[in-house]
Amino acid sequence: IMRCEDEESPENQALSDVVEKLNIQFEDAMNDLWQTLMTQEQYYHEAIEESTTNFHRKIAELMSKFLEQAQSFFVQLRKISVHFSKNMTEIVTRFISTKLALQDFEDVPGDLRMFMEDRDAILNLIAGMKDTHA
Repeated sequence: IMRCEDEESPENQALSDVVEKLNIQFEDAMNDLWQTLMTQEQYYHEAIEESTTNFHRKIAELMSKFLEQAQSFFVQLRKISVHFSKNMTEIVTRFISTKLALQDFEDVPGDLRMFMEDRDAILNLIAGMKDTHA
């Protein structure tokens, strides 16, 4: 127990010096720790920022490649649809012409038989099918 009159004693002065040195060492250690933590935070911040930038770039590249591929597939689909429609028109026209020329309607389905004489209606159906596909 220290008494007020002992505050100036050499023993108290020595303890005060020790406490002061400990306080300075503590502040130095805290400052070193703070510097280390701030360095790590800066490193991690830059690493995360770089990762985010790379992620955005990769996503943009993937989206661009996907759109190019999708556009390519849709161009192919349109070409195939046009080709199918042309082939269908040619085959149906030849079929109808042959059936009409031979007057052979026995194996023609009933739904198609009623359109056999109206070639324009059949061609309109094929065109409608092409529009539906498109």
